[in-house]
Amino acid sequence: MKPYFSLDKLRLYHGDASVLETFEKGFYDLCITSPPYNLSIEYQGSNDFRAYDEYLNWCKNWLKNCYFWGKEQARLCLNVPLDTNKHGKQSLGADITAVAKECGWKYQNTIIWNENNISRRTAWGSWLQASAPYAIAPVELIVVFYKNEYKRKNKLLR
Repeated sequence: MKPYFSLDKLRLYHGDASVLETFEKGFYDLCITSPPYNLSIEYQGSNDFRAYDEYLNWCKNWLKNCYFWGKEQARLCLNVPLDTNKHGKQSLGADITAVAKECGWKYQNTIIWNENNISRRTAWGSWLQASAPYAIAPVELIVVFYKNEYKRKNKLLR
């Protein structure tokens, strides 16, 4: 596959993570991804409105592929929402973290990305119903995983 961007020793690739043949085994050091959030947004060639269990199974497929493509000390930074209410209230961040661990990834930590912006969202479960409040967290998660050992044995790009 041809790099999407290249500078010195840095190479960025853009491909379909649901297709195993996209890359070969042991291809990358770091994968940074923000998969479709299953919010009915139109993406080229992607179904972004699946039943929640089907969505998690789809995530399991590409997370397995990312694990296969990673070098022995690969890392994965996964940008996902904390939660979702598109298919009922779901703890998407926690659920996709569990799926990644099932695929072999080891959990390192979670970075909270505070967007400080909820102006485009309305908590309809709370609208004129104090008896059913629903809080919207204006944050996303960047969950960091690693393949075998978190501490690198050698330095990269130096």
